[in-house]
Amino acid sequence: MPSPLQQFTRDLLHHAGALVDDAGEGALDVIVGDALGADLGLAGYERLVFHPELEAGGARLVSYESPVVDRMETLVSRLGRVAALRPPAAALKAPDAESALARGLTLQNGVYRVRRVETAEATYVGVLFEYNALADERSGGLTTAWVNADARSAPTFATWPAWLQTPGPDPAEADTEEVGGVEVPWPMAIAKAREAVVTSLGDFLASLARRRDRDAARLREYYGTIDEEIRRKLARPRITPEARRREMDRLEATARTYRARVGDLGDRYRVRVRLTPAAVMLCRLAIARITVRLMRRTASADATFVWNPIDARLERRACDGCLVPTASAWLCDERVHYLCERCLSPCDGCGRAYCRACHSRCPRGHA
Repeated sequence: MPSPLQQFTRDLLHHAGALVDDAGEGALDVIVGDALGADLGLAGYERLVFHPELEAGGARLVSYESPVVDRMETLVSRLGRVAALRPPAAALKAPDAESALARGLTLQNGVYRVRRVETAEATYVGVLFEYNALADERSGGLTTAWVNADARSAPTFATWPAWLQTPGPDPAEADTEEVGGVEVPWPMAIAKAREAVVTSLGDFLASLARRRDRDAARLREYYGTIDEEIRRKLARPRITPEARRREMDRLEATARTYRARVGDLGDRYRVRVRLTPAAVMLCRLAIARITVRLMRRTASADATFVWNPIDARLERRACDGCLVPTASAWLCDERVHYLCERCLSPCDGCGRAYCRACHSRCPRGHA
């Protein structure tokens, strides 16, 4: 499957007038004109590859650090600031609410009852993020976070309808339409993006953890050997007071050095992730809105869930504590908040579970 960078490069060059052809897995054959070639620093014909192992025979490697990617900013700056695409009208068939909820929602400590189902038009906000993870190595990429702020839910939009895959009308011939301002729900978009980034960086983080554990084991073995040697000298029956003082100084110095090296190791493998928004998209879509009553013991609260025709399933609702979308939820006893497992986890101090949406810290006093 082409990488996001390869898809973006292919689409952008095609839009700019270049001839672009897939040349196998991870490669594109590109023919550009003189003006476009000058903008991007490309020859008339180039083979662009997107994996280092394919960089051979004059092929040009394209990565997020490549000069050609930096020069693409020139092409992007010429594009419109706002684009609108109006889909063909289609009648939405309302789903079976009970079946949709049974497939897409799991309540761990409560029950729900369907109150009503209605069709409506929802506005989705999609934020394209560039992310960079920095440790002793670097990894990065792109991820898109789609959110429905009104329903506090997040679709996947894994399968778009056919009309979104076809070229749109010529901008010079298309009717212009003013797009109303929509406030971007940044906290929800960032929470959704963080979830996606952690998944995307799974192999990268696992590799870091293996190397960190290997280096930590070597440190323990090296300084542990020195520590044992000093302690054996201290255990000798006829050691002089002066020799004992020297060995105690060595023991303390070894411990200080070990702690400093462990701190350096932690800094080396600490992962810093930076999210940078690159674009914001809006999608207006006919959806089915399902209102349910969530019940926990003697308390209850109403909540809205959304079924959209693109995913053909229930959207994951955002946790009321951390805003990360979840389909497996817990309800709090006080206000029936919809929570992920982490936001109803036990307190580290007293072991009592408490709702992170109701309380910023454990309600029990910890003297």
